[in-house]
Amino acid sequence: MKLSKNMLLALISCLLMISCAHHSVPKQVPEVGMDIVGSYDQKYSVDLINDQPDTSENLYWSMGVHRYYANYNTWTQFFIDNYTKELEKRGVDVSDDSPNKVKVRLSDFAFMQGFAVVRSNIKIKLESPDRSWVKEWVESDKSGWSGGRALGSTVYRAIERLLRDEEVMNRMKI
Repeated sequence: MKLSKNMLLALISCLLMISCAHHSVPKQVPEVGMDIVGSYDQKYSVDLINDQPDTSENLYWSMGVHRYYANYNTWTQFFIDNYTKELEKRGVDVSDDSPNKVKVRLSDFAFMQGFAVVRSNIKIKLESPDRSWVKEWVESDKSGWSGGRALGSTVYRAIERLLRDEEVMNRMKI
């Protein structure tokens, strides 16, 4: 079978586009040390609910032929799982039975390449089911190593911020 010049060019172009698509999947986040944020003196309880319905791969950065995608639902669950571990480590009861429901949503990832550093931004939204309480912000961090580490570091910073946030902790009081 003889391939025409146009067929070969189309095949190579297709392979280049596919091979240059990067899917960012959550891997690990360092633990927040008890020396950074200690145990809580009061009783707290919360049910963290994944409120990110978008399970598609979302483009958040491109450079040349490289495209970077993230599944916001997967990243939201990763965030909830790590935040849960940190809360439980500090004595917070995290369970479906809690009267304190907090919906969590991560979205709008952004990625910026600098000279020797990559910066990532993640929009984080917490809200009560009845929407009477909402907390929303963009968390940002950087890494001199890789984009994946920048995203993981951004999740770490957001969790550390929430562990210290009085307004959020007041939502969890029993």
